[in-house]
Amino acid sequence: MNEQQPQLISSVDPYVYKTLKSIEGEMITVETTKGSLRGKLQTVMPDHIVIQINETPFFVRIQQIVWVFPN
Repeated sequence: MNEQQPQLISSVDPYVYKTLKSIEGEMITVETTKGSLRGKLQTVMPDHIVIQINETPFFVRIQQIVWVFPN
């Protein structure tokens, strides 16, 4: 039998990733397709970021980011 396996396809924008890495650890405001968040940019990964707001981590997909403003 020839079974098809699911494939993971992910789009990575190297310029956005590099820019976000350069401000990792700083306070930022991020506008997403669902609203804005303001907090510390804790972690940057190729497909998502982690923003810490009041000791709570928020995981945001990079594809959902409209703009970022370092505070």
